[in-house]
Amino acid sequence: MSQITSGLNMSEYVSNAQLKKKIKSYLNEINCSDFKMSNYSKGLVITLVMVLEELLSDCLKHVVKNETDGLYKITPLILNTVINDGTKYSFMLKYIKTFNSKLRFSDSIFFNIKKVLDNLESKYGSKLMISPDSSNLICYIILTLQYEMVDLSVRMVKYSKRRTLNINVLKSSSGFIFSEDVKSKVELKLDSIDEDKEKNIEVEEDGEGVEIEAEAEVEDDEEEDD
Repeated sequence: MSQITSGLNMSEYVSNAQLKKKIKSYLNEINCSDFKMSNYSKGLVITLVMVLEELLSDCLKHVVKNETDGLYKITPLILNTVINDGTKYSFMLKYIKTFNSKLRFSDSIFFNIKKVLDNLESKYGSKLMISPDSSNLICYIILTLQYEMVDLSVRMVKYSKRRTLNINVLKSSSGFIFSEDVKSKVELKLDSIDEDKEKNIEVEEDGEGVEIEAEAEVEDDEEEDD
């Protein structure tokens, strides 16, 4: 599969400033306005897009040509079939049980998921179509996963008596949420992020703490974004 995340252009889906603003807004809603981010926002988007790509890639194995219009459509039936097949996407089962098809969810996602879906359709050719109902279900799954990951990350940081969300916290939360198959792919991608360029990434050998200087840099950057 030729994945978007192999060369993800973040600015195509959300600007760094917009992304930080959206996550900070949610942190304010859950009374965590004092929390800082150390490359967490980028890692979160990459994780969500990877899960989306992986799900659609597996859906393609079940797609057949529609004899009426000649299109290969990903339908809600195919999505449900893939999610319920084995344990790979078992973490999504609780999401689809609470899905309300009358609501629309794309605007609440931290990045422009419509552009991601459009790019995936174009990558697989003009004959592939993600039906509107499927697109809405996908948006709900990604939205619910988005909040579950942030909420779990926050709980982990609170438990460690810290207040910085970083890549290591994101990987830890992924380990609790995802199946082994999905988790291993996500962690491999997160490990490849060039953390040094951000100048605010955790560097302690135990993988649990954040250096005071690095955390201070993050706080300065956050204040500039306000």
